Amino acid sequence: MTDNECGIPDDNQQPEPAAAPSPRAEQLTDPDAAAPGTPAAAEEQPADTSGAAAEQAPGEPQSWQDVAPWQGKATPVDKLLLFGLMGVPLFYMVMLPFRPQLIASHPVLLEFLTGAKSAIVGAAAFARIGELPLTLVFIAGLIGMAKLDWMFWLAGRRWGDGAVDLFAQSDRQRKRFRQLKNVPTWLLLFFIFISRVPGFPGPIAWLVAGYSRMPLWLFLTAQIAGAAAMTAVWTALGYQLGQAAVDVIQVIDRYAVWISLALVIGIVGWSTAKTMRSEAKKAKAAEADAAAEGTAEASAENEIQR
Repeated sequence: MTDNECGIPDDNQQPEPAAAPSPRAEQLTDPDAAAPGTPAAAEEQPADTSGAAAEQAPGEPQSWQDVAPWQGKATPVDKLLLFGLMGVPLFYMVMLPFRPQLIASHPVLLEFLTGAKSAIVGAAAFARIGELPLTLVFIAGLIGMAKLDWMFWLAGRRWGDGAVDLFAQSDRQRKRFRQLKNVPTWLLLFFIFISRVPGFPGPIAWLVAGYSRMPLWLFLTAQIAGAAAMTAVWTALGYQLGQAAVDVIQVIDRYAVWISLALVIGIVGWSTAKTMRSEAKKAKAAEADAAAEGTAEASAENEIQR
């Protein structure tokens, strides 16, 4: 019996080399190996930074300084001016329920406080029947109409692009503001003169006047002249109506409480409806983002499985 037959290897016989492990075997034995069809870079999944990225999105304001119209530290003038600009529409809204009572009992006071066209017409009607001086009606209406317009000019002058960003609600509006800055001075003066015409966006003209560095005296000249012209129109209308307008005002005064209550309910309802629409739009946008994210995740999982 030979050594080979006994299972003893021959010294001259070369041992057969071990078979190289297959890639499939390596993947089964190596826990860190990547799955078939998966790129090596996908071995370690990056941490989900979508939340942090959303928090750091450049379009989202991170602090008050990001939305403040001024540059650097605010001065007392900046704070007072911003408070005044925000308070003007709020003041007029608060005055709405009191108009029916004041137009019948104190029309000149209502003129001075609001500069409302209805107040000027009503006061002029009372002047026609001899209860008020016509000159007082005109002066009170002029002051009431023009007393706060200069704040918009000052905001445009002090804050520049910051004032545009404060009042513009979209990139399209910002572009229009900057286009108006380059209009000829005579055309901008004409816009300021007609800024009190019903339907014309007066605050935009006043803001652009300051934004374009128009001198204050020139702005006030055009603005007061335009306000005086419109006050004269409404005064003449009320004076022409006379007793007929007074009769209407007295009917309004008789139901002033109910009219005021209806105005309050209308304001609250309008504000509530606006808030609900805004929240509904945000909810729809959030649902759309979630659906898009889910679709992207499903697509990524399908790619991995392939």
